[in-house]
Parts: sequence; C-alpha cells; structure tokens
Amino acid sequence: MTLAFGNLPVRGHYLRKRLRLAGFARWLALFAIVLVVAGFTVFRLGGIEPRALAGLLILSAVMASLGLIIAVWGIARVWFGGLLGGGKAIGAFVLSLLALAPFLFAAWLALENPRANVAYSEGMEPDAVADVIAAAGRTLPGWQRAISAEDAPSIVTGRRYLAAAPEIYKAVRLALAEKGWEVDDVVLGDPEDLPDGEAGDLGVSGTVDVPIPTSRAEAEQISAADLAGTRDSDQYRIDATARDMLLGLPSAVTIRIVEDGRETFVDARSTSLQIEVDFGQNRRFLESFFADLDTALAGQVSTGS
Repeated sequence: MTLAFGNLPVRGHYLRKRLRLAGFARWLALFAIVLVVAGFTVFRLGGIEPRALAGLLILSAVMASLGLIIAVWGIARVWFGGLLGGGKAIGAFVLSLLALAPFLFAAWLALENPRANVAYSEGMEPDAVADVIAAAGRTLPGWQRAISAEDAPSIVTGRRYLAAAPEIYKAVRLALAEKGWEVDDVVLGDPEDLPDGEAGDLGVSGTVDVPIPTSRAEAEQISAADLAGTRDSDQYRIDATARDMLLGLPSAVTIRIVEDGRETFVDARSTSLQIEVDFGQNRRFLESFFADLDTALAGQVSTGS
C-alpha cells in the first residue's frame, strides 16, 4: 500500500502572502496629487496665502515620497519573494512619480537658475546701493528667508534696432498687449529731465503736448491703427505688470527705449513682487518679450545691445 501511494505524483497547495501596504501607498500617491492640484487652484483663486500653499505642497511631497518608498519596497518583495499584490505596488509607484514630478521639476529649475528674484538686460542693471537701502527696512517671513540668497541675477541680451524710437515703442505696446501684461505707466523722454507730474501712460490718446492716462482695459486692446497717433519722442519708459500662468504671481517689468542716432536700444528689467526666489521666471518673461518683439520687428535688423 505504501509503495502504491509512493509512486503517485506529489500534489499540494502553496500559500502565498499578499502585500499589505500596496493599497495604502496608492492612496497616499492619489491624495498627494489631489493636494497639489487643489492647492494651486485655491491659491490662484485667492483662497489661501503663499505660506499655506507652501505647507500643502510640503505635505503632498512627504506623502508622495512615503508612497514611493512603500511601492519600491513592495515591488522588491514581489520580485524576490513571490508575494501577491504586485499590480497595486506598480500602480502606487507610477502615481507617486506623477505626484513628485512638479517637485522634481522645481528642483531642476532651482539648480539651473540663480536664487534671485530679478532679471535684466545689460543696460538696466539695478542700483545696488538703492537696493540695499530698500532692503534694510523690509522684513521677510522666516520661511522666505530660509530660501533667499544673494546670487547674481539672470542677465538677458537687450536689443538694438535700425529704426526710430516711436516705431519701436508701437511694436513694444503691441507685444505687451498680445502677452496680456498690464501697462501701469509710460514716461515720455528722459525721466530725469521731466518735471514732477509729467509722467503718465501716454496710451494712444492722440498728439497733445501732455501725457493723457489710458485705462488698462483700453491699453490691453490697442491695435496698430490706435498707435498711429502716439506722440513721438527719442526715449520711452514703460512700466508693466506680468504674471506667470501657474500661480499668477506679479512681476514689475520696466522697459526702456532709447534712440541714439540711427539706432534704437531696448532694455528691460523684471522683478518679482511677492517672492525672493523666482526659479528663472523673470528671465523667461524677458526672453519671451524680446522674442515677441523680434517677431513684431521682423523686417528690421536687430542685434544684441
């Protein structure tokens, strides 16, 4: 009898363990993604302050990192130990990478760009003494001071066109209107030579001898025909406000147009108003502006100033 049973093939049932935390890791990753999207949306709508947004982002980064660690550990156990639940672990791994993608991109921007909040062309270098005086009376929050530094700002190449200043001014205004930047003020001539009260948005209001304010809504809808009556000058200074697409944080942009002989020089400076580290946003503002200006003046010869 024993010999008869001994010749039968061995049959059995193996018990395989299942990953316990794979579902939890996937939940962590999903919740981290929801936190990031909700945080950006509510901040853009003005519902929370920058400090609250920073707290939400830190929380989502911690959750996504924890989910990634659990997912990697689970995949390793599935591979080497044959545990069940590999699909959930892989799903948690992918979702964790998606949740961490914005933070990895921000880290890359931080490494590639100086830790500063201003960018300018060569002819618009800020006054270092004035900046020191202005910063002396300004106290930043602790969380903002922790990421602030005194790195050299980004420097972009200005432009030089073989055209008169009024023509360049018209092209600049059209470029600003297309970008949707708010024009706050326009100064005609050299600002140092103007008497008090002579500055103002020239807009497109005609050819009178004094600046006439133009509303922002009207300035953003200007056309080439509207600009035909702009008063001529050899110098212009335009103050505008640019906002990034993601958070809508404002930057003060100053554009200077100076005619010198047969050439006109265009320089610009962009400064963040609410953050001390811009991750290269002000440099991108100026580069996109000059690219649009080159497109608008495609028939002119332009070189770096």
